[in-house]
Amino acid sequence: MRNSNKKGFTLVELVVVIAIIGVLAAILVPSMMGYVKKSRVKTANGNAKTAYNAAAEAFADLETAGKLGKDVSDAIDNGWHDAQGEKGDAVLPSEGEDAGEGEADNQKATYVNTMVANVLAENGKGSGRFAVIEYGDAFAVLWHKDTPDSIVGMYPDPPADVKESENLFGDNENDAITNAQAKAGS
Repeated sequence: MRNSNKKGFTLVELVVVIAIIGVLAAILVPSMMGYVKKSRVKTANGNAKTAYNAAAEAFADLETAGKLGKDVSDAIDNGWHDAQGEKGDAVLPSEGEDAGEGEADNQKATYVNTMVANVLAENGKGSGRFAVIEYGDAFAVLWHKDTPDSIVGMYPDPPADVKESENLFGDNENDAITNAQAKAGS
């Protein structure tokens, strides 16, 4: 006698379900990758804005203390800095008699960069890298996650999409500074 009360799926039914899941995955995975890159650009732009606000606060501190010249350019070093690790002490430059003009500018830039690094370090170990740069008559901040990452955020005038962000980065992070400053001139 044959028992007809067996429960379960046949092999054909399982293969059909797996095939349907495979087709859906093939369609959805590429579109999901686009969403991931778009969210990375928005995150980079958000971190750049946070860094910009910290730099603006540092410039305000310098100006209030009477240590900022006619513009912010003497407190900008146009270089990349890590925002990871321990928070540093942000100390306003002193009026030391032996500090020459170049050394005083270096102290101002160190103060600005330390303030920005401290704010970004609150995001944790993967806080990325930033650059405070001259941008026309003012300043801008660039941010990216890590050196091999080609997604760069900027504030003000952030990249609107993934392609613009990757074009801003260029071949390396130093190209990003040059490309951003060229963008200010256009």
